Amino acid sequence: MKCPGWNMWAYARKTRIRFAMSPLSFRKYKKSKKMSLSFEEQIQHANVLLQENEWEKSIDNYQEALKLATNDQQKIHLNSVLGRLYQKMKKPQDALTAFEEALAVYDHGPEAENQVERASLLNNLAAIYTQLDTAKAIENYKAASDIFTVLMDNGQTAVAPHLANTQFALAEVYNKKNDFYFAKKYYKEAIKLYERLPEDMYHSLRASAHYQLGNIYTEEFYEFDAKMQYLKALSLFEGLISEGEESFQPYLAAVLNNLGVTFNAMGEPEKALEHYDRALRVYQELSGKAYDIFQPYVAATLSSMGIVHAEMKDFEKAIAYIGQAVELYNGLADSRPQEYTHYLATGLHNLGLFHFEIKQLQPAMDYFGQALEIRRRLASEQPINFDPDFCATALNLVELYQAELETKVDFDYKTKALELLNDVEMRLRSYNDDRPVIKNMKNDCEHYTEYFNTVDEEALTMHLVFGKIKELNEEIDSTIVPEEKLVFQQQVKELLTGKFKLYPDNILLRNELALAHANLAWLLLRSKRFDEAEDTIKKAPNLQSSPRSLQCNLAHIYLLQNQLDRALPLYEELKGQTNDEGKTYQEIILKDFDILERDGIHHEDFEKVRQLLS
Repeated sequence: MKCPGWNMWAYARKTRIRFAMSPLSFRKYKKSKKMSLSFEEQIQHANVLLQENEWEKSIDNYQEALKLATNDQQKIHLNSVLGRLYQKMKKPQDALTAFEEALAVYDHGPEAENQVERASLLNNLAAIYTQLDTAKAIENYKAASDIFTVLMDNGQTAVAPHLANTQFALAEVYNKKNDFYFAKKYYKEAIKLYERLPEDMYHSLRASAHYQLGNIYTEEFYEFDAKMQYLKALSLFEGLISEGEESFQPYLAAVLNNLGVTFNAMGEPEKALEHYDRALRVYQELSGKAYDIFQPYVAATLSSMGIVHAEMKDFEKAIAYIGQAVELYNGLADSRPQEYTHYLATGLHNLGLFHFEIKQLQPAMDYFGQALEIRRRLASEQPINFDPDFCATALNLVELYQAELETKVDFDYKTKALELLNDVEMRLRSYNDDRPVIKNMKNDCEHYTEYFNTVDEEALTMHLVFGKIKELNEEIDSTIVPEEKLVFQQQVKELLTGKFKLYPDNILLRNELALAHANLAWLLLRSKRFDEAEDTIKKAPNLQSSPRSLQCNLAHIYLLQNQLDRALPLYEELKGQTNDEGKTYQEIILKDFDILERDGIHHEDFEKVRQLLS
């Protein structure tokens, strides 16, 4: 922000003191220091030192000149110059003292009529207080803003840029302290003023104001408002770059990146990827010029694109993008481990997740293992920062161990899982449950610990069996041809029969086997293989309470074998009964007759049973 009186060398230019001596004689004179210098000579001496970048020595001369100053205007300007020099040398307290002295002289002298200069001094004070005391920064910016506002109201439109810059600076302070209400208020006021200014030089500040408003709306989850602000910033930055202002390319990339975040949050992943891709190309170009600065942004953008593809269930592309990001983070972590090792771990963790999603368990295990070791090391150095990350990877690895255990019935996975769970439980013990992520991890840890402590070979075998049966049932449902269904149902029965021989006391297995006999008998009926259907029913395992579907299918068999006298008592018994899904057997039997008739199986006694049931 540039306001009148802010130029560090303003006073030096005004004095325009000239000396009738050569630079060589002046240097000899400077070294000798045999005589006292006048006010004008101190100024000239300070100017030369400034040109030679000897700031501290120039300060000595400005201070000497200040002692010799004869009027308020000289004192104000010299204190202002000293204040800006102290700012440049990162001595904020000395800068504050100088600016406050300038303001004190200004307020008690005839210069008080120049309100623009007073506002400029207040802005200088506020700029320093921004880093030291935000309340005082706001106080001084508001005082300067009030002055510029009054001047604007009185027709002095020339101060409009200074008022706009002051409002922008106020917004920045409020934004820094997360007071978003006032930050938005002052950004918007600054934008209104910038829009009235004809000079292109203010487009960058206006673009920055739109960008910051977008960030605030993002924090507040107002994605539509954020999008509108980012788009306005994008248009302005693109205009600046098209006019040759290449220095705004990093800002352009940042806006494109944030538009990617916003469109993704709004459920428009294709638009998100479009803007991420544009940001990536800009960051790659910038990285070619300043690798250390912009290569991390290239990696971060690739990572973001990978996550969007994962959310779209396109895991192959997600793996490709995250893989590129991991490669870059690997190089960055070698050169700057403190900054980028944890990003490398996150990328490896995500690669594990995405491979897990597409059932590539061995690569998933490898990536989770690499991420876990890095996060274990980071957590040993900074447990508060990295323990939760370690636990997240460990729990995902435990879930993978569960999948491998249930697929291979290899109890080494049980041992590994319990070791990890014990480590996770100890780490999480020191955290309260006030954070949802910690609470969820504690619940998951408890769930998996119980599972692995109670799982046994029989339970795992049953899990595998029922998983295969589920797949076979999907095959059965995929066709309408009874003979094709019969092939898969026969496999279901044989699978259950084999496991029932191993675990004859397993009640669940016995019940499923009985149900498999009932389903097989029904398909044999539909295929007109009545004797085989009856034999299948009779070979079903004995249960205290046999499935009514067995009884129903046996009644059908008797009827179709012209044994109505044996079928009717069974139908009579089923009348008024319901199955597990709440359907009455009256409905089921009548529907069965309809299916059999569609299969070309007709019998004169169907009508008698229909009359019995109705």
